[in-house]
Amino acid sequence: FFHNTSYVTLHNIIMKWQSQHLRSLGMQRGNKFLLPLHNISLGRLFWSGAVLYLLIVGVLVNHFSVLPSSSLNNVHISIDNTLHVLAADNKHKEGASACLLVNDENPRLPEWIAYHYHTLPLRSLTVAVDPSSRSSPLDILRRWNDTGLMEMQLWNDDDYLHELAANGAKKKRIEVTPDVLGHRKRQNHFINKCMLDFKRRNKQWVLLIDVDEYITFNRIDDNNPEPDFPVEKAPDGIPTLMDWTWYSSDGVIEGWIDTLPSPTKVETGSLVSQMQIQPGGVVTDSTGVSYHLRDDRAFRDLDALDQPPEPMPTLKYVRKTDGKLCGEIFNDVYNENGDGSWECLTVDWEAPENEQKKTNIFHGGYVVEDLQQRKYFWEKEQALWPKRLAVEDAKEARERLPRVDERKTIIDVVKEESNRHGYETMGPCIMMPRLRYGSFEVQPDAATVVATGEIDPKDFVTLRYRWHGAKGVYAYGKTMIDVSQIPTEELQVEAENVHAPLCHYCARQEPYYSPQYATSLFRVNHYLDSFEAYTYRNDVRVELRQSVDRYNTLAKEGNHSMDREGSHWLQEFVQDMGSENAKMLLAGVGSFPRFSGVSRRRGI
Repeated sequence: FFHNTSYVTLHNIIMKWQSQHLRSLGMQRGNKFLLPLHNISLGRLFWSGAVLYLLIVGVLVNHFSVLPSSSLNNVHISIDNTLHVLAADNKHKEGASACLLVNDENPRLPEWIAYHYHTLPLRSLTVAVDPSSRSSPLDILRRWNDTGLMEMQLWNDDDYLHELAANGAKKKRIEVTPDVLGHRKRQNHFINKCMLDFKRRNKQWVLLIDVDEYITFNRIDDNNPEPDFPVEKAPDGIPTLMDWTWYSSDGVIEGWIDTLPSPTKVETGSLVSQMQIQPGGVVTDSTGVSYHLRDDRAFRDLDALDQPPEPMPTLKYVRKTDGKLCGEIFNDVYNENGDGSWECLTVDWEAPENEQKKTNIFHGGYVVEDLQQRKYFWEKEQALWPKRLAVEDAKEARERLPRVDERKTIIDVVKEESNRHGYETMGPCIMMPRLRYGSFEVQPDAATVVATGEIDPKDFVTLRYRWHGAKGVYAYGKTMIDVSQIPTEELQVEAENVHAPLCHYCARQEPYYSPQYATSLFRVNHYLDSFEAYTYRNDVRVELRQSVDRYNTLAKEGNHSMDREGSHWLQEFVQDMGSENAKMLLAGVGSFPRFSGVSRRRGI
């Protein structure tokens, strides 16, 4: 019971017990209870004390469930010599870390941990549990912790939902509302506090993805349609669209063509393929007309300023909120707000019908004006973003990526490519595109079935689902961050979002400015899974997750073509661990037990 109940829930139970049972035992004066002992039977007093004792023990077990901890090692698994040797060997090898926020993820968590242990290689993991979760990952994490193969931590709200002073001391508690905005706020605070903890523990690379996402090499697949590599200049006879915007609901792109005497506004017809919608891509519409999509961000960088051209207020940590340009303001000569105050500007985002407008390009290093024509400088936040590999270098790097059976890890390739092209091309924030995998199932090959023995490959999403969506069309990627290179103060505040947590180190993401698929060395496979798995979580998006129509739409998007390369990770994992150890670590994978007597939380 205690393992499946959050600290907050147990705290509320105690408060409720105190208010109900103490009142039944005595009378309240002010904030104190006076117990008329002559009215209390010894039996009732004993059982009341016993209940309170159990509740307090439950709170302590749950609240101090941070692994490794001697208090959690009372129940040990049997560790054979194979795991002892592996654990000793791991201490001399470089590994990676990860942060996970989970909600009823136990059916998929064993696969996620084992996969990333093998392929990343994952060696440290911090897991936070959403309070609405009906289950706890404690037993799964304890298995790994007892092996000595990984360092595990299990957090609750008290570990990260608080503001931090400059010296790292905890300040006031951060309140989170039970809705989608609250869920995102929880995510943002967790990932930055988690990265800060890893930085203090002298870790380096930290992976920030979800339990239904798996990092992999973005190899060029000759048997599968790939987006073209971007080009800097338009091919002969093809016009270039500037300051363009992709309207996904209409299937068209709107932009400007550089014509004389002034630019001309253009709207394409419906696009034949979305795979080429990328900066530097060439798209063709249903009328047969092709357009080159200028890389507006790179073009703007050519003129971006490091400092304001004249004295004026500066906006930092800029976001677009409710149609306004918001950020922390410094040197506010207009309203005399203190440095670091949050300020929102109302700007004219829309261009007149026949006039090109640069304000709609969300990019730092420029002077912007509000509706009162007051000038503000938007800091050049992109100065520390990772440098892009040249297209030819990226192509050669993708051709060098190892096959699934070569036993090279993600970190191996990060180090090799950093040495070849310079660290600044990889870090400190590696942006990775995502690829959606749908609901078409495939049968595991005979070799996998034989090699895994009693472990059924059909219980693993990475082996069960190999049909995926069109490459390059999935908006918003995920990241892996070298926390050793991030200043502590950047991690003591709320992250910008889960897709690009650090605005000074991770390139800002927009639907058509997600990480470029064609030039990315790594990607994140996002698995839709079965409808049973899709509807299993008890989070605030439950209304969407219970929709059959939405599930079928996503499934259709994820069934574009098949990944024929496959994966050998499970065979190798069983081989390395030994069959019995692998079964122990993977226990419960793919099993979705029912929760009796627990209602789903209603969301929006």
